[in-house]
Amino acid sequence: MRFAVRYYSRGGSTEKVAKAIAREVGERAETTDKGLEKRVDILFIGSGVYKGHIDGHVKSFIQSLDPSKVGKAAFFSTAMLSGGKSDEEVRRLLEEKGITMDTRTFHCHGKFLFFHRGHPDRKDLVDAEIFAKKIGKL
Repeated sequence: MRFAVRYYSRGGSTEKVAKAIAREVGERAETTDKGLEKRVDILFIGSGVYKGHIDGHVKSFIQSLDPSKVGKAAFFSTAMLSGGKSDEEVRRLLEEKGITMDTRTFHCHGKFLFFHRGHPDRKDLVDAEIFAKKIGKL
């Protein structure tokens, strides 16, 4: 199976999760600035959640995807509070492109100012690895 991991991170929390997922699937985590060069079976897409929504960089990345290069997508996020309706937002954007999103998603706290310092922590990163393993059926 071929995998790709793309993310956008303002404060570094989503990047940490992306790198944990990438390690698990044997790939390199790249920012959403880098498009897909080859077809992948599973594309992991990560974003911080701000005021209940994904970052505009991630929206633009999804809109730029060539559906013939993606078998299925899986979403992960970090947020100070909750993921809000970010899952629905990502699913809608992917469906508009004709790309299926796995029903399983991963969310954890991200550090913001003085809130959730130390997150994502070791447990969060192990949970992200488990999420990647389940999605990829490794």
